Amino acid sequence: MLIIAEKINATRKAIAAALAASDVEAIAKVAVEQALAGANYIDVNGGDPRPGQEEANIAWLLDIVQSRTELPVAIDTANPQAMRKGLSLAANSRPILNSISLESQRLAEMLPIAGEFDCIVVALLMSDDGPPCEINDRLARSEQLIEKLGKAGKAVGDIIIDPCFFPVSADDKCGRRVIDAIAGIRARWPEVHIGGGASNISFGLPKRRYINFALLSQAIYAGMDAAIIDPCVQEIIPTILAAEAVAGRDEFCMNYVTGEREGKLK
Repeated sequence: MLIIAEKINATRKAIAAALAASDVEAIAKVAVEQALAGANYIDVNGGDPRPGQEEANIAWLLDIVQSRTELPVAIDTANPQAMRKGLSLAANSRPILNSISLESQRLAEMLPIAGEFDCIVVALLMSDDGPPCEINDRLARSEQLIEKLGKAGKAVGDIIIDPCFFPVSADDKCGRRVIDAIAGIRARWPEVHIGGGASNISFGLPKRRYINFALLSQAIYAGMDAAIIDPCVQEIIPTILAAEAVAGRDEFCMNYVTGEREGKLK
């Protein structure tokens, strides 16, 4: 499972406060905690509506994250200038562009950037028609994004399809629909990565982590292999390792056993 750690996001009060105060150690602490918890990438979002400020925030955050961890980064923004700035400063390894979609403005702005940089791309299944609905809708949008990104120079293995995780509190069919769509996408494009903001599934519900764990377990079985999550949530890493073992995606359960040796199964 490719784990993209989500906590360095300017929409979170603690991160917004650290940005406002230029609190280097507060950001460093979050980055290091996520790395130690098992993250593979650190997602960085410096959202700010003031002209030029998001670019400055991204640059400042990346300097801290990349100096305190060896992990690669995911640049999380809808601002093309901030995205280009972030990707140009990504130093530890190949970065992630988070994200592109079929929404006409976002596609026009982000597709050239995706082609310009050697990066992995999160492809969100949103379009000008709104969010996806049934499995066929998600498959059709996946095909369109894979085709467009392919023309921009991206291999199928460079793409993370985000099938859109919607709250089951609003529609009790949302969970089943996205899991069935993951299975369909995996069957059609075996090399593509599939994942996204999985915790959206539990929005509006109490004890959200139990809903998240259930979603992760079922989605991993269906073919999900990437997730934008908080790896510091108690028991989330053991849940992922166990789900991969049960789904036959951990040969001889070596990742699970290694997790125990490394103290991750707490």
